[in-house]
Amino acid sequence: MSELMVIVCISFDHRSDIEGLKKFKSCISACSHVETAIEVSGTFDLIVHARAATLTDYTTEMERIAPQMREFVDRVETNFVSRVQRKARKSRWMWVPCTDGRKRIETHMINKVEAEGDYMRLHFDGWSCLLHDTMAHLIEIIGLRDFIQIHRSIVVRNDYIERLTHHSRRWIARLRDGSEHRVAKSHVPDILRMMNSASSINGADPTSLELEIDKALPVNELVMPEMT
Repeated sequence: MSELMVIVCISFDHRSDIEGLKKFKSCISACSHVETAIEVSGTFDLIVHARAATLTDYTTEMERIAPQMREFVDRVETNFVSRVQRKARKSRWMWVPCTDGRKRIETHMINKVEAEGDYMRLHFDGWSCLLHDTMAHLIEIIGLRDFIQIHRSIVVRNDYIERLTHHSRRWIARLRDGSEHRVAKSHVPDILRMMNSASSINGADPTSLELEIDKALPVNELVMPEMT
């Protein structure tokens, strides 16, 4: 049987114990079945993107947390995603320096781009190269459909972000190579919108999913989903 993709929309009972509610939110984010947990404003407080092997597994997991659901949750709605529509993507490519000349690469092979003075360092799996260019021109070449700028000096591929951690009113992006980079305040809305879009919530009204940046938990880790 195919794996189920599940979208759970949760409205919390804000009259419940604050510390207990925080711990419950942390438990949801840490659950092995959960790929993304996004705090939102509007009808719901949290939208969870999760996966389950079967409907029985999903039901078992919900029964396991039933006591906490009764204590902290005011409303919950579950949607099972049957199919995700994706548009065909036009291939982008560029020439980059290599040991004996230039190499033609598809831009989707780039993991991240970092500014180093008048040069840009392009990181790939297992190697990197320096290119004499500007960040603005490179962004024009690779586009921002599959990439996102998190700081004026760094651009990363969307699915290269492994976790987003919010601490002391700052967002930190942890990448798949283990490096961590602070998300500039001006780019926080873009990266949260990208994360929201990656949750595969079909037919959702974007205005109802407006993320409350200033009301995020003091410490909150969100696992980014795989994107194909």
